[in-house]
Amino acid sequence: YPDDPYDRWWHSSGKIEGVVTVARDNMSFIQNFTDIPGKALVHAITPASSKATTLTVPTSGIFSEDATYYLKFYFSEVLWAASRKKSRSFIFLVNGDGNKNDPIVPPYGSVMTEFYSHSYYMTTGSNISLISTANASLPPILNAMEVFKVQRGLANGTNAQD
Repeated sequence: YPDDPYDRWWHSSGKIEGVVTVARDNMSFIQNFTDIPGKALVHAITPASSKATTLTVPTSGIFSEDATYYLKFYFSEVLWAASRKKSRSFIFLVNGDGNKNDPIVPPYGSVMTEFYSHSYYMTTGSNISLISTANASLPPILNAMEVFKVQRGLANGTNAQD
């Protein structure tokens, strides 16, 4: 994929029930990022209702096989006004488990990478949630995520199907 030096495929989530997409108000910042494609950061998903306190990350089809996964999430505030006048902070939970004392506050004009785990066993019923903190006035957002299925190493160093 020409837009990514690591050959990752970045694509939008499509239509999701109860979720809307918000676009960044200033695109100039994306030229400064060399590791994360800009198009993965110019949009974010957030609950359709501004009063919502939970964003359940769509995982339908992602964890189609019970296995160990490496998860990587990207957060960046998309609106300058929101970063100045309101607060957006939330906690990151997988199946209800996570660090509830260290909230995520997405920065404007840069990106925050939050690693959840490099060895979390996920099933088709696994749930990833972003829950607003008590002092947040805006619902959670998610700009991008990467999901890798962890597999055993290959004896000859490459997969013949690649």
